[in-house]
Formats: sequence, structure tokens, C-alpha cells
Amino acid sequence: MNWKKFFIAFIAAWVFVFVFGGFFHEVLLKDAYAQLPSGLQRSPEDFKSHFGWLVAGQVIFVFIFVWIYASAFSAGGVGSGIKLGIMLAIMGIGGHAFITYAAQPFPGKLITYWSIGALVEMVIAGAIVGAIYKPAAPVTSPMS
Repeated sequence: MNWKKFFIAFIAAWVFVFVFGGFFHEVLLKDAYAQLPSGLQRSPEDFKSHFGWLVAGQVIFVFIFVWIYASAFSAGGVGSGIKLGIMLAIMGIGGHAFITYAAQPFPGKLITYWSIGALVEMVIAGAIVGAIYKPAAPVTSPMS
């Protein structure tokens, strides 16, 4: 494993996920969240007190994303990163979004937005990781 590429890909992907998540939830979905019934989400003050958990979750997720890519997908570059992003997004949609919809009273429209956002986020994160942790170009000598 190339630890330098791993670390750079991890930092770049985490920064993207952090910024994208903030923009997606705080700007694009602001009105959708405002329509939720009282008590279905944390108050802004309570959210701030739990913000470290959000960051920790993103760090763990992106670390594992890059680890999986470096372990099994790195030979394919950007295309393989996108493929991994699609696979993990679909896993999250089926494994998290559908279960959340079944277990909690979030509107289907919000679950749909989350699912689309997750797919976009993971495709871009995969492209970032694939672009950074791409296979080295073969070295050719001038005599070849």
C-alpha cells in the first residue's frame, strides 16, 4: 500500500465529503428539514454539542472507503473509484436509507433526496480517490 497516496487521498476525500455534506444538508435541504415535525431532529444547540460525532463518522467512513479502494480497486484509477463509490452508495441507500424510512417517520421525499445526494457524493469521492491513488505510469527507458 502506498501510504503517501493513501493519506493524500484520505484528506482530499474527507474535505470533499465534509464540504459537500455541509452544503447538501445546510443549504440544499434546509427547507426540507424545516418542514419536519418537531422533535424528529436535534435542535441546533444539541447538534453542535454532537458535531464531533458527525466528524468522527465521516473520518471513519472515508478512511474505510480509501482503504477498500487501495486494497482492491487501485489498479483501475478514476473509473474504479467511481465504481466503488456507486457500490457503497447503493449499499448505503439499501442498508441505511430504506431501513431509516421503515423505522423512523422521515418523509419519503427526504429519503429520496438523501439517496440521490449519497450517490452524487460517493461518485465524486470515488473519482477524487481514484485520481490521487491511481496506478503509477509504467516507466519506459529511452532505449525502448
